[in-house]
Amino acid sequence: MVMDKYIESIFEKKRQRRRQLAKLPFERKIEIIVKMQRAVAEIKKESKYKPWPL
Repeated sequence: MVMDKYIESIFEKKRQRRRQLAKLPFERKIEIIVKMQRAVAEIKKESKYKPWPL
């Protein structure tokens, strides 16, 4: 089915992305996490959640 192929392609892209992330050095992974935290903090200004300071 078309839907099965579409879903499989999504999962394959997810697997590829995980492989790429696994190859990154630990420091780069932390930088990505902090960048995501800052983006979320901007969206949730009223939250008590604060991103890690670097």
